[in-house]
This record gives sequence, C-alpha cells and structure tokens, in this order.
Amino acid sequence: MATMKEVAGLAGVSTATVSHVVNGTKKISSETTERVLMAIAQLNYTPNTLAKSLRSGQTHTIGVLVEDIRGLPVPEIVSGISETLAKSGYRTILHDLHLLEKLYNQYEQIGAYRQRINNGLSLLQSSNVDGIIYVGMHDRHLDYLFDPMETPLVLAYSHGTKQDTYVTYSNQDSAADLTRYLLKKGHKHIAVIAGHPHSYPTARRMHGIQMAMQQAGMVLPEEYIRYGNWEYESGVEQTRLLLELSNRPTAILAMNDLMAAGCMHVLNEAGLRIPEDMAVAGFDNREIASYLQPPLTTIALPTAKIGERAALHIMELVNNPSAQPMQDIIHCSIVERQSV
Repeated sequence: MATMKEVAGLAGVSTATVSHVVNGTKKISSETTERVLMAIAQLNYTPNTLAKSLRSGQTHTIGVLVEDIRGLPVPEIVSGISETLAKSGYRTILHDLHLLEKLYNQYEQIGAYRQRINNGLSLLQSSNVDGIIYVGMHDRHLDYLFDPMETPLVLAYSHGTKQDTYVTYSNQDSAADLTRYLLKKGHKHIAVIAGHPHSYPTARRMHGIQMAMQQAGMVLPEEYIRYGNWEYESGVEQTRLLLELSNRPTAILAMNDLMAAGCMHVLNEAGLRIPEDMAVAGFDNREIASYLQPPLTTIALPTAKIGERAALHIMELVNNPSAQPMQDIIHCSIVERQSV
C-alpha cells in the first residue's frame, strides 16, 4: 500500500500538504491540490483512518439522527453539518427515523416515538461514532426525550434543558421583528393566522407579536387571532373568516409561508390587491415564497448556519469532555418582497 510520504514525493509537496488536501483542513491552491490528487490516483493511495483512530482513541465519525430527511429544514441543516465536519476531517453516518407521515403536522407528539428515537441513537452508538447530532423537523422542546448515554449529543433545530447543548433560532424575536416591520409600514390593524394553538413555535411567535404590539401602545384584538394547522387549506379558511369582520385588518401575518399562500389565494379571489388593499407576511422563507404573486415578505430561517454551529459544538464536546453545555440561539432575518 502506498504511503502519504510517497504521495508527497510524487506530487513534490510536504506530507502536511497531502494531509490538508485529504482532510480539507486548510485551503490549498488549486494547482497544488490537483497535483496531490493525481498522485493519490496514480499510487492508489488510501488514507489509513484505522491507524489514525487507534492513535487518537476516536473514529472521527459523527452520527446524524434526523426525524425525517424530507422535513422542511432538515436537508439544509444536514448540509451545513456535513460540510463543516468534512473541513475538519470528520465523516458522517446518517440515520433517518422516517417520522414525517407519522407526525404530519402534530409535531408536539414527538414523545410518542421516544423508543424509536432511542433505538436510533443506540444504532449510531454501535457504529462507534464520536458524537451524535439530532436534527428535528420542527422547533420545540425535547426535554428528557433521550435516555442517558455517554456519547456527546447536540440538538439541532430544537430546544433541550440547560444540561443539553442545542442550536436553534428565536421564534419570539423573529415574530416581534416582523410585527415591528409591519408597524413601521403604517399598519395598525394586524391580524395573525397562527399554527396549532398548543404548538411551541405558535406560543413563542404569538408572544413576540403581542410584545411588539404592546411596545407600540397597541393591543392585538381577539378577533384578529385565527388558529390554523400550518397547512395551505387552513390559511384559506382563516382568511375567509377574517374578511367577514366588519373592521377588517390591513395586514395579515401568517406563521408560515404555506398558510400565507392560502391567505393570498383568498385575497386574490376576493378582488383585493396585495399589498395595496391588504398586506401579507409569512414565516420560513420556503421556496414557494418567491414564486407567489406578488412575492412574499417573510422570515428566513438560518438552517445552514444551525447545521454549521451544531457541527462545531459536537466537535468541541468530543475533543473537550469538560466543555460546558451551550444554548446557541441564532438570529433570523426578514426577506423583503412585494407583499407588504
């Protein structure tokens, strides 16, 4: 078997340079990288990861347990995780729990799948991973969902306890920012199409909206609060009820883009112009948001950044067992389009 020293000699570089190219731990010029890769191919060189693992006591492998790879935020989070880990020479093993159809939009019922989740964690541990990142489909508290284990664990796109390390975003602050944005645009009559009333994001976003209204000296009337179920059809249904009010709102804030799309369908159907007669704002910045007519103003979730930070935290926990738990809350941004 070829050695790294032989690859370095053929490519005319140091063994450190070969290591950086193989592990992606340092930016190397494209010309030098090409020479190293050609030498690797010519010599059929394979990095001796087993020897490296024996020396360090680590496998340089991180397990990624996802609730469902098809869930809205999951692909970008996993991409952020894998790209960040690869730069430090880590590999990933992904295990999918396939919970999309089982949970549908009842995300708070995750506790019913506690055994399935812990079986997934055990499976990854049996693969001798150095640490595990759990990726949720929906931001909510996962307190005491996991059985005790020695393998370091980081939660991505969900909250845990103060003893857990997790990375997510602030529902409350994001909703407050979007409400202030509507207020600055001159809207004093803002209605809300919320998600499930018992959903954690619904509660936090509602608190943010009401907080921003109170800070502006205003109150959100009860008749302006309509609860949907995160789906397009509920945006349609709740908007029709809002249009029946004698004192119609001038803006509707939907707690996700699918419900906002349903809302816009009803407004167009009723002959109301967006945003001249009624402004609409969404949440999530799904792909559909830029294709609606007019394009939808919404909140962009930092999904790739959540994955990147989760990867950095798991590497810290793996390499520094005495590291303290981190609660990493990332700020969201408003994407201004033409619906407000």
